[in-house]
Amino acid sequence: MSLESKSASVKKKGGFCVYLGPTIIGVITYGKVFRGNKDDAYKSAAFAIDKNPLIKKMIVTSDTLVEDRIKAKTPGNLLYEIYQQILTNK
Repeated sequence: MSLESKSASVKKKGGFCVYLGPTIIGVITYGKVFRGNKDDAYKSAAFAIDKNPLIKKMIVTSDTLVEDRIKAKTPGNLLYEIYQQILTNK
């Protein structure tokens, strides 16, 4: 299967989402990939979201991944503020 075919099949199934918040040992790790759309990701990350509801806000879609990754590391952005809140409340 070619790379283009794999990419197309992932998009048909809803793409993927990524957690961009800090690693919380035993709960969730930075860069965790979830197959499917945001609803699928939230279901897969339910344990982590129960531990810290802000984790939900740091799960982003593949469509916005590049921009959101930068925002999470740039002061003055909402994603950066949420990242910092998660970091201090581990």
